[in-house]
Amino acid sequence: MDMRRLVLGDWTPLVRDGIDVLRLVILGGAVVYAVNGRLGAAAFLGALGLVTVVARLVNLPRVYDLSLTVAMALQGFGETLGFYDDFLHFDDLVHFTLPMLTAPVIYIALARLDVVPDPRDETHLQHYVGIFIVTAALGISVGALWEIYEWRSDAWLGTTLSESNDDTNGDLVRDTLGALAGAGLLVAWARFGWGSVRRIPGVNTYEDVSA
Repeated sequence: MDMRRLVLGDWTPLVRDGIDVLRLVILGGAVVYAVNGRLGAAAFLGALGLVTVVARLVNLPRVYDLSLTVAMALQGFGETLGFYDDFLHFDDLVHFTLPMLTAPVIYIALARLDVVPDPRDETHLQHYVGIFIVTAALGISVGALWEIYEWRSDAWLGTTLSESNDDTNGDLVRDTLGALAGAGLLVAWARFGWGSVRRIPGVNTYEDVSA
């Protein structure tokens, strides 16, 4: 296996690349927790692993497939392994990286549904401004929805996810900064015309996938 194939895939039809390995780690973690009777952790990791499987099926570009899978791994193992309690700034890291990594993926998913323009469709400034605004708004919205979930979970389920108003506001600031960073990265992606589908391994062309 040469270096190009090692990085880009496809190794085998079942395990295409290192992203698939990380997907299997998430799903394997769910199985391990289930066997050990930690059904809540198993269900949580299983749900996040399912999200990464869907990303594989829709053939995201490798960079964004990796982004989504890393985001799900951070969220899943951070929660189940107690990283939020053990590491002081882990929560800060997650609140910045999740919007940064997932907002562009949501935009690309909407592009695949023809709801918004594909990143490679246009080349003018207004197109890039629109991509930036929509992607940033998606990332900020995801962060806000998560804070609403924490607030209601504490009230209805007795959890302690939301520590204080200062903690919530700080999380929203980090969510916003991450969303802005993700929006900027997607604009750069669009500027180079890389599109919203996975490239054919080993050649510089797009797969025949409608986007």
